Amino acid sequence: MNKSIDLRQFRYFVALAEELHFGRAAKRLHISQPPLTRQIRQLEDHLGVGLFIRSSTGVELSAAGMAFLPEVKRTLKQAEKAVAAAQALRMQDAGRFVVGYTTVFDPADIPEVLDDLRACYPQWKISPSLKHSIRLVQDLKNGVIDAAFITLHTHAEGLISETIFNQPLVLALSSNHRLARKRKIRAADICGESMFWFKRQLNPGYYDYCSAFFAQLGFTFNLIPEPADHHMLLAAIAEGRGMAFMSTSLQKVKREGVVFRPLDNEFSGLSMGIALVYPEQNKSPVLKKFIELVRNR
Repeated sequence: MNKSIDLRQFRYFVALAEELHFGRAAKRLHISQPPLTRQIRQLEDHLGVGLFIRSSTGVELSAAGMAFLPEVKRTLKQAEKAVAAAQALRMQDAGRFVVGYTTVFDPADIPEVLDDLRACYPQWKISPSLKHSIRLVQDLKNGVIDAAFITLHTHAEGLISETIFNQPLVLALSSNHRLARKRKIRAADICGESMFWFKRQLNPGYYDYCSAFFAQLGFTFNLIPEPADHHMLLAAIAEGRGMAFMSTSLQKVKREGVVFRPLDNEFSGLSMGIALVYPEQNKSPVLKKFIELVRNR
């Protein structure tokens, strides 16, 4: 085959093969009829075979044309895929990728892969976003962020969720509290105590999970509003204003006047963990690489 055949001639051929009329095919291609006639003739000359049988009323495909048509369509479709692939790679050269992080955990316990991701996509602006889990889910659904690490049991319907880890809770209390001397805390020890707790609207899924667990144990707390910032919360605990359940990882946050105590076996079903969530429809190559990096940590 002569290598001077180009995709334009293929597109012209398909239009004429489907319209079976030079005038209609030319109109569909937004060109005049003479260029179409000339390109089809050149294509046939290059192939050395007639693709159409011409008559005064129009044209019809020859046997060679009928054999040629599906292959040409396949070639054009493959060309479209090639263009899409090239454009996708071009998109890797500049863009924005945002990962959400729940504020409940120490960031050091969440897989740190952003530096590796930046090394793979140096032209992209890759940044974190720290918020409550429920806000991160909203941002994902609104397209504000691309992926997020959220607290387990957070409602995340419509998103793909992969558990990263799950860990037991510990009790944070004042070093001056009577229970600070105990090695493990039992349910009976803290029944009726003042407990810092978050508002349900901040995370209905996790709130309901914990409420069901405590109801099963059959005891209640004197709930007091939890400060939004962990450092403020620890300061209030140090002052003896209340105690709080926290993730094991937050024991690393040192605060004078605060001690952390493990919970007895009756609390074994109470835990807190992290899930990686992301929308299924996001086909970004950066997201694909990000997920791969997280899974390999």
